Amino acid sequence: MRVHVIVAGLILAVIGKASATVVDKATDAQKSCELLVQNSFRNQDEARSAGVCEGMIETAMLFSPNLPANVRACPPAQGSPLQSAKVFLGYLDNNPDRASEPGITVAIEAFRDAWPCHGDDAGSSAGNGPKKRAPKKTK
Repeated sequence: MRVHVIVAGLILAVIGKASATVVDKATDAQKSCELLVQNSFRNQDEARSAGVCEGMIETAMLFSPNLPANVRACPPAQGSPLQSAKVFLGYLDNNPDRASEPGITVAIEAFRDAWPCHGDDAGSSAGNGPKKRAPKKTK
């Protein structure tokens, strides 16, 4: 699993450098995701920026259910990148102090708050330390 996360990070870094659009911080991601949600691109750069948001959001949606219990999220199976971008933007509006952190990290935490996994007790990211995984049911 760790290899998948590392590979995804490298891919995002390479794509960001190749297209001259980088989503390093949540503030960058916020601008890109606002363009995606508004769906009103004035030029190719804005369309590319919205696409970068969509890529970051889809990556977070894909990997978040497979992360450790204290950070994982379970977005709805039928959820859309647009819906998830709105969740991300809402989270940033409520947590502006997180804007200087990596966008993908903030997105995963926004998803964890919006869609905690059943049994993980991941409903709050108030910084209370790692969440404990619910014990497995045995037969």
